[in-house]
Formats: sequence, C-alpha cells, structure tokens
Amino acid sequence: MSFATDEARTDQIAANFSNLSDADRAQFEKAFWKILAIPDPKAYVSPEKPSRKWYLADPPMLEISEPGYLCDICRHVDFRYLINAPLEQLLEEFTLFNLKWVVESGESCGFCRLILKTIKKLLKGRELVTEVEGRDVMCNFRTLPMEADFTGRGDICLLLQPSPEGIDSGILFSEFSPGRTTTDHRGFSIRCPVIDFELVKKWYHHCLTGQCGSNPTVIQEKNMPEGFRLIDVMNNCIVDFHHEYDYVALSYVWGGVATLQNKKAIRKELTKAGALTRRSHKLPNTIKDAIELTDNLGERYLWVDSLCIIQDDDEDKALQIAAMDLIYSSAILTIAAASGASADTGLPGMSARPRDFERHIEKAQGVYLANRPTIFSNAVNDSTWNSRAWTLQERVVSTRVLYVGAQRCFFTCQHRQDDFLESEDPIENGLERTNRPKRLKELNVHLIPTSQSLNIMVYCRVVQSYTLRHLTFPSDILNAFKAIEARLHSLFRSDFVFGLPRSELDSQLLWQPAGPMKRRRDPKTNLPLFPSWSWAGWVGEVSCNTKENLSRIEWVEADGKRCSGKDYRYPAGVNADVFKRLAYRVTWRGSLHSGVPYYMEKAKPESYFFHPTAPEDERRQGPNLKLGTDYLVFEAEINEDTDAFQIGGHYETWALYRNKCTKDTHVVCPLVIRDADGDVAGYVKVPGEITMQLSSTKSYKLVNISRTKKYEQEGRGEGNPDLLVDADDVTMEKQSFPGRPDVETANDSSACDQRRFDTEKPWCLYNVMLVEWVDLIAYRVGVGTVHIDAWARAKPRKTVITLG
Repeated sequence: MSFATDEARTDQIAANFSNLSDADRAQFEKAFWKILAIPDPKAYVSPEKPSRKWYLADPPMLEISEPGYLCDICRHVDFRYLINAPLEQLLEEFTLFNLKWVVESGESCGFCRLILKTIKKLLKGRELVTEVEGRDVMCNFRTLPMEADFTGRGDICLLLQPSPEGIDSGILFSEFSPGRTTTDHRGFSIRCPVIDFELVKKWYHHCLTGQCGSNPTVIQEKNMPEGFRLIDVMNNCIVDFHHEYDYVALSYVWGGVATLQNKKAIRKELTKAGALTRRSHKLPNTIKDAIELTDNLGERYLWVDSLCIIQDDDEDKALQIAAMDLIYSSAILTIAAASGASADTGLPGMSARPRDFERHIEKAQGVYLANRPTIFSNAVNDSTWNSRAWTLQERVVSTRVLYVGAQRCFFTCQHRQDDFLESEDPIENGLERTNRPKRLKELNVHLIPTSQSLNIMVYCRVVQSYTLRHLTFPSDILNAFKAIEARLHSLFRSDFVFGLPRSELDSQLLWQPAGPMKRRRDPKTNLPLFPSWSWAGWVGEVSCNTKENLSRIEWVEADGKRCSGKDYRYPAGVNADVFKRLAYRVTWRGSLHSGVPYYMEKAKPESYFFHPTAPEDERRQGPNLKLGTDYLVFEAEINEDTDAFQIGGHYETWALYRNKCTKDTHVVCPLVIRDADGDVAGYVKVPGEITMQLSSTKSYKLVNISRTKKYEQEGRGEGNPDLLVDADDVTMEKQSFPGRPDVETANDSSACDQRRFDTEKPWCLYNVMLVEWVDLIAYRVGVGTVHIDAWARAKPRKTVITLG
C-alpha cells in the first residue's frame, strides 16, 4: 500500500485510520514522518567587517582657543559618521590612544576633555591611574546602536583595557541637542537632579490607554487575596483594598535594614490616619520615597510587602505570597528601586535625594557630543536589586515597571519589547518611537512572552537567571518562584513540580550545574529542604536541558500503570492507539529554533512547545509524586554490574577550561566514565562539593534517562526518531577508528573515545543520571552521557526507581 506525501492527502488518510490494518498503520507512520520531519536550519552568513571608514585623512585644523578644537589624533576621527554609522560598524573595534594621552590632551582637546571629565566622575574621588599592572590603559572604541532604537543614531563606546578599578564597563558618548550654542571652548555641563514626574506619568498612562502596540491592558475586576491591604499615601495609613482602587507596587531590597513592619500588635493602630507619619522615623528611605513618588504621580494607593502583609501571621503571609503574580500584575505601575543595596538607600531623584549625575557636552567637528547616563543593562541588570530572587518574579509579572536608577529612570511594559529612558530625546524617552521588532523579544531574559516564543527556551533563561540570585532564607526558593510558575503555566499548559514543568519532567530532570553548587539545607537541622532531582534542592546556577532527546523512562502510577511522557502530553488515551496518535500529531507542525526542535499547533501557530502538548483538561495528569512524599517513581535501565563502568578522574580539558575545576579546586567536576576495558565511554558532571564526598563504601548506579545526539550533530537519521529501536542501532563488538581524535583532542560534545566508539551514527548517546542508593531510595549525584554501545555492552536491566 502506498501513501501520498502531500499534506492534504495525509490529512484525508488520517481521517480514515480505522480502515487500515496493523501493518498498514506501521507503514503509514513511517511514511507520515516525511511530512512531519523537522527541516534543517539554513546557514548563517556573517556581514563583512568594515575597516577604518571613520578615518579622516585631511581634516581641518583649528586654533587651540577655538570651540571644537581637537588634538592631532581626535581630529582624524569622523564623529558624525560614527554617530550615524550603519549597523555593521559595531563589528569593528579600534584603538586611538592610551589614557596618558587623554590626560595630557584633556586641557585643550574637546573629545579628550569629555573622556577625562567622565572618567573622573566615575572614579568618585579615587586616583586616576593610566597603568594597570605595568600595562598602559588603552582607549578602544566601537559603535553601538542607540539603546532605544536599532535603526537610528548610534553611540560611541569607549572601552578601557585593561580596565582601572571602579570602571567595569564601556563608557558611552552620544550626539546631544543642547537647545543652545556656546562659544566656550571648554564645553559645558548640565544636571537633572529630580525625576521628570510628568514624563513618567505619560509613560504608564500611554500604556494604560492601549497605545503600547498590541495587547493593551484589559481592565478587569481584581480578585485579590483575602486580607489584601494598601498604603493610603494621602492619609498615611493602611487601608483595606476595594475593587475600584488603582495602586502602585514597590519592589525593593530589604538588605538587612531594620524597618517598620506590620504585625498583629500594631495592625489596628496602622489603620488610623497619620499612623505612618507618626512612625516615619522607623520607615527606611526607600519606602518614604516611594510614598512621595506615588503621591507626585497623582496616585493614592501603594503596596509595600513589609506594611501590607502581617509579618508575624503565617496564614496571611501564605495567602499573600501565593498571590504575588496577581498583586504585581494588577498594579498600574511597579516602582523598582534599582539603586543601592538596602531599603535605606532611597530613590535617587526624589526631593531628599537629588541625583548628582552631570552630562558634559563638547563640540567636535560641528557635532555636540555628551557622556550618556548609565544604560539599562548596567543600571538595572547589574544592580543589587536585580541580584535578589524575589525581585525577579516581581520584575517578570509586573505589567508596567518604573526602574529608578542612580542617574535616571527607565520604563518597560509587557506590551512591547523595548524600554523608555528618562531623556530629553523624544526617541529615547518613547514619545516619538515605534515599537521594536518582535525578534528582540527573545533577547530579554526577564520578559515572559505570551506567544511566538519556545516555552522551554523561555523557561531555561528564566531559571538560569533565577538560580544566580540570592535569598536571605534558603527555604524561600520555591515561594519566590511561584509567580513565575503562574506566568509560565500557559506556555506549557502545565503546572510545576518543585520548579520543573510537569509536562516536561522527563527532559528537565537533566538540568546541569553551571557553576559552584551545593545541597540546599535547613540551616537549623542541616537536612535537605527539597528533593535532589529538582534544581530547587541545590544552591547554585543551573543550566537547563534544551537538547532534543528521546525519553527512555516510564512513569509508574500509584496503581502500577506505566505511562510515557507522551501519555501525559497527548490527549487521554491517544498515545496508546497508533491511528489516534497520528491523527493528533497531524494537527501539529515541527520546526527549529536556534537548532532546538519545537512544535506548534496548526490551529494556534503563535504558541511554540518543546513537545506537542494538549490542553490540561484533555489529557491525563502526571507524572505524579508518590503519595505523601516528594519522590518520583519510574522504570528505567540501570547498570546492574558494578564492574561495567568505573567513574572517576577529571576530563582534564573540560575541567580546566569549561568548568574552572582542577585537582585542588573543585567547582563542577566532569568525571570520566570508563567501560570494563578502560576505554572512555562518557562522562558525568558532578558538583565539586559532592565529588569530594564520593566514596567506594557507598552504592552508586547510572540510570538511563533518554537517548540523544551530539550537540553538533544536525542530522536526525532516517524516519521518525520516536520509532527507533535501540537494539537495532548498537554494536556489541568492540570497534576501532584510528583516524578519529582521542578524548583530549576532540572538539565536540561526544565526551567519549571516538577511536573506540562510533560517534558518527545518529542518536549515539544516552543521557544518564548518577544516583546514590540509600535505603532503597535513589538520590541524584550528577548527570552526563554514555555512548549507546558502551551502555548495551554493560548489560543493563530495567528496574523501578524511587528518586528522592
């Protein structure tokens, strides 16, 4: 029986599966894959790097006393070209002079003087050094797109190399329209000590009225949690929430500062008019300034956690924490205190804390150039506020955010991908700016889009950012992630289990440590707080799994029933029947995202999934934890023979260059897995702290989680990978490939001896988990890969594993 290979014909056949025999169904499933197969990515061609187009061979000469005078080096730089340079100009970095030259020319040359004034301001009184460890500090330059617009004017970025202490990033200069001219050959300076409140109002009212492009905010009745309260900034007291109230929320860092807290003993007193005024000496500066800022914006109500949650009432705390997604997303504006390290820093730009930033302006070749205030990535992303775990969810779920930095404010909303800057430039401040291209959405780790983004990539970016952050209380790791889970729920059509998406548990068990890591423990009892299989059970940065993999585990339900990941992701009962499975699968289309496969429903192509996943109400819910425990139960292969593999010793190249791990300093240890003949068959990556605790007296096993490819391997083999039979692909006899690289010289991710194992065949690796067995419970130690031939030769057996 032959089958059509066009999609329309396939849809017709799929609608008549009941007429097919078992043999025909199998044949159809193989032929069907030709249509569903994911295409290979197209090659990317880099743009050509420009070369010294900025150089002026014969520039005009000015007298040293004339405005716009430039030194013998700077006068050869075409500043107007650099400011308006094409995007590919950012590929060229060029050196003009060393810092000594700037110091010597700073009295006469306008551009050198601009550089010198800016650097001295950054040093805040510290000595200006022109050498670092005996090396001259060089001034390197490149162009960057203006922060607010990739297609308009650009910035000139100065990079000091090596960088003196106190100057950690590039210094930006841009064209400036001063609104006046000057005959002063030494330039001039301006200050903006106070926040432009009228501009801030325009920002969020612009969004509230639906002018921020698509998806304007829908005003709905706010179903806030029981006991939800606000600060009335007019009467300076705590009030109960009413549905008609619009409110502002504050996101800030406590930082160990003693602060007034709402507690049972004073909760009634704080509801009286003027209560906060009478206790203002106990309020930290950030909260005082947030109250003033809310009032200056013409708003009446403000939410602050320390005052709007009863801090010694566990029931009230639990209710409010569970509703963080709702609290921040329902606020008309979130104020993010992105300056300083504690709640006592305050908000720069308020009446009690004027900003001290100065813009220095110099004229060069008819162009006014000025130093720029700190850009968004430095002011916000590098701030102490952004290093805290709690503030990530507040940032992610807030509909609109006003970031108050040390030098200026920024504004973002969920309806567009760019940020507005406090600036006199109408493009930068957003008053005359169109929306950024959609492609930039993917560059923002703190934005959880509702469409056109691959769910697993969004999740991985957020988790990696989250696990880099700090918590005062280790047990808060999941509480501070709840609002993010709520926001991710629609992307996965799934809830989360200890931080992992339930619908993708089989793939997300394979997260890896990306830096130093240790078990998350109760500081009082020293017992682990969360299961070993979840990243929440560990302290340290995590890298999640985005590689394509074919699951090799079956989940075990309480009644003993075995279920695959597809049994849980597909509509109930569909995966067990081949023609129902294919009828469902034909409603999805596969594609690639940066080399990562993803799927979209043809009827809803705006949502991208790591695997086809039906709505929750259409499918069986799972995998599920063992009743009353945090254990996962599944059936998988393990290496039964303890002599089949030997684990130990570092992959020296990986250890040193990728993981900064040596024999004396253990960070993340890629440990070698050798087969019975001593050949390198794979590796397992183990946190350094755990490596030091490995012992021959303990019981360890390798568990086969899934089958995968080398990272560099684009080919997916013939036919549907889901139909692969592992026994058909393994070679039980030892092989030899003398022309291939050895372990230390190989430049790919196979992580095995390519002279002894065939790494060219598709799907040549298994993802394995190293576990320690304690009282019939397995606990995760690390994750890695083993070549499929080595695994088969070890004669593994299937068993039920309880993973704790």
